[in-house]
Amino acid sequence: MIKNMTETYANEIINWTYPKPYDVYGMREAYDELMEQYQVVYEDELVGFFCTGMDAQVPPYEYNDDFLDLGIGLKPELCGKGYGEIFMREIMKYIDKPLRLTVLAWNERARKLYLKLGFKDIDQFYRGERRFVIMTQ
Repeated sequence: MIKNMTETYANEIINWTYPKPYDVYGMREAYDELMEQYQVVYEDELVGFFCTGMDAQVPPYEYNDDFLDLGIGLKPELCGKGYGEIFMREIMKYIDKPLRLTVLAWNERARKLYLKLGFKDIDQFYRGERRFVIMTQ
C-alpha cells in the first residue's frame, strides 16, 4: 500500500544502515527531503520509499520528458531476499506511467531486478568516478 511520508516513517528511514557498498544509499541527512518529496510502501511494516520526477534524477545527465523518473529505497533488512520485485510492482502499479531509473552501474542486484521487470539499458554517464546506467520501460 502506498502512503504519504510521515515524521515516524522519515525518522525510521534516516536510521536505516546499508552494508557496504550499498551504504551510498543511506538517507541519514535527508529528513527534510524525505518529508517534502517522498512516499512510502507499507505492507504490515515499512517496506521502502520512493520519489518521482526531478527528485529522482542524477545530475549532470540531461533527462528528457519522455519518461517519469523514479528513485527508490528498500528497507535494508529486506534487500537481497526477494522483496524488491513486490516493492517495485506495487510502485509501478500505483504510478502506471512509463518509468526511467538511474542506477549505479555496479549495482547488479538492482539492475537484474529492473531487467526482469521489463526495463532496458538505454544510456550511461559518469558523475565523478561513479558510472550510472539509465534504464527505461
